[in-house]
Amino acid sequence: MGKTIKNIYVISILALLMGSCVVGGKYQQPTTSLPTEFGNGVITDTTPLVKWFDLFEDTALKSIIKITLQNNKNLLLAGSRVEEASIQTDIIRLNSFPVIGYDVQAGAGTAKTEARKLGSLNTGLFKAGAFLSWELDIWGKLKHSTESARAQFLATSENRTALQVSLVAEAASLYFLLRDLDNRLVIAKRTLVSRKENTKIINQRVEKGYTADLDRLQAVQQESIAAAFIPNIQRQIIQTENALNVLMGQNPGPIPRGASIVEQAISTAIPVGLPSQLLQRRPDLRAAEQLLRAQYERMGIAEASRYPSFSLTGLLGFASPQLGSLLSNGFTATGIAGLTGPIFQFGQNKKRVEVEKKRVIQIQYQYEQSLLQALADVNNSLTQNLTFTEEYNQRKLQVEAARQALLLSKARYDYGYTSYLEVLVQESSLFDAELQESILLQQRLNAVVSLYRALGGGW
Repeated sequence: MGKTIKNIYVISILALLMGSCVVGGKYQQPTTSLPTEFGNGVITDTTPLVKWFDLFEDTALKSIIKITLQNNKNLLLAGSRVEEASIQTDIIRLNSFPVIGYDVQAGAGTAKTEARKLGSLNTGLFKAGAFLSWELDIWGKLKHSTESARAQFLATSENRTALQVSLVAEAASLYFLLRDLDNRLVIAKRTLVSRKENTKIINQRVEKGYTADLDRLQAVQQESIAAAFIPNIQRQIIQTENALNVLMGQNPGPIPRGASIVEQAISTAIPVGLPSQLLQRRPDLRAAEQLLRAQYERMGIAEASRYPSFSLTGLLGFASPQLGSLLSNGFTATGIAGLTGPIFQFGQNKKRVEVEKKRVIQIQYQYEQSLLQALADVNNSLTQNLTFTEEYNQRKLQVEAARQALLLSKARYDYGYTSYLEVLVQESSLFDAELQESILLQQRLNAVVSLYRALGGGW
């Protein structure tokens, strides 16, 4: 028994010393060429990153985001997948440990002796033992499997974080759209009131013969345009509220409002010269890199599978024909070392390695494509922040000029210096300008949200 156990120890030590035979190589982070910064100028301190709860000051919006992060069904599903991936990682990691089990048997029987006719012979068998099985990871197959599973888990976790960032941005975008629609509804109702008053005045003038019936028909058309716009906006408001409720994991219903679109205060003080290293915080890019690492480890698994597998098995136990003498009847111990491996498979294992290598190259390309797209997203968002601000400032000037032009046109019409057509043109110009101003304000706010998303949740 002692010699058997000693042999097992010797074999185990020799196998452990062979750990330097790990094949497949070690993963290294891919090198990429990134620009030094985004925009002009350089900032040196990027520690105080702006987060969504600092970015948005509307209390109603903060509440919507909080509920979304708590109740969104897709996020809950992603969380469950992260937990599943964690458990799967543990299962694969535990494969590198020995498997220990037990075996207990008991039996009895009666046999009749035919030769001597002595009657019956009672026999019994009692066995109790423990067994051990351990595959020694000489070539690193189990190590690569564990690292691949761990990278897959990290990718799943990063995807969940990316979903969180996306949900925050989507909730903010929908909320700003809702407040924009609310504002456009106010503009339409205000315009309708004004045009109804115009129609009333023109009807009185037509009845007294001061103006032609054509003016009345034109006024009715303008009133109908404003009136038809209201149910259109109301329909969009309901659809946007429903989209927000789905995002929050709630049944359809009204959404609480906070500040109006005009009153929205959002931190638009974006630093000049944002360093491109901020992209390394994007969870989708980190997930893409972990998927690349997982595939790289699979290539190591395929390489290690080309070599023999070395395993140890052992059995410790007792055996006796009677239960009472089970422990006193003697102790047995056995140990077996096994070696299994491919001899000739027509190059299949080598081809499997080549397949995994090609997949590494494919995922590398996907990672590089994701990085290029991330760079484009940031550049687009920075450009939108700059240009939407400039465009909005011009729209404000347009709205103010349109208001003044409408006042002058009405005065000219009242004193008979121009036709009602001029008033109609100025009314349409003001209505369109006010709507465009509201839409542009929403787009300007969403440009900041887009930059928040593009940089992985702040800057």
